[in-house]
Amino acid sequence: MTRADFLYLLRRGLEGLPENQIKELVADCESHFEEGMAQGRSEEEIAAALGDPSRLARELRAEAGFKRWEAEGTPRSFAGVVLALLGLATVDVMVLFPFLCTLGAIFLAFGVVAVALFIAGVVILVISPFPGLAGLGLAGSLTDMLALALAGLGLAAGGVGVGALFWWAAEAIARLLVRYARLHFRLIDSVSV
Repeated sequence: MTRADFLYLLRRGLEGLPENQIKELVADCESHFEEGMAQGRSEEEIAAALGDPSRLARELRAEAGFKRWEAEGTPRSFAGVVLALLGLATVDVMVLFPFLCTLGAIFLAFGVVAVALFIAGVVILVISPFPGLAGLGLAGSLTDMLALALAGLGLAAGGVGVGALFWWAAEAIARLLVRYARLHFRLIDSVSV
């Protein structure tokens, strides 16, 4: 593959990133070509050492997403990191994809449990002041209302706690996966051209 072909495919794979970032990343690859050619290597040898330009573009896009997530820390940037990891995982499908699917199912379950606990707690807290709820078997005494209100408050707090635990675990695992993805990037970057 020639230098022009490699850079064209790389630029096409980087579409969607800010233009100044694309120019910077392409310029970095161009410098690899210039250095390699100064050492007497052919364009084809340099392109082969850099690897597949589409794969390199996915890794560079993922790295940009990781930096954005680390800087912003928003749910949207977190979702971008997850999507970038899935993009990188195309080669690692046999190992990483089942792991990510299992984690996704666990996190979905945690999310559903957290929301259900919170909603149930709020509903119970809201209905606790109404005496004589036949469906709950309460006679309407003050102690029954207080017990119901505390139970509702406890469930709502439990939902918030499970949600916080879920978010903490999701961020910790995302950071581990970012390290894994950066390993891919470093392996490509460490190729001496």
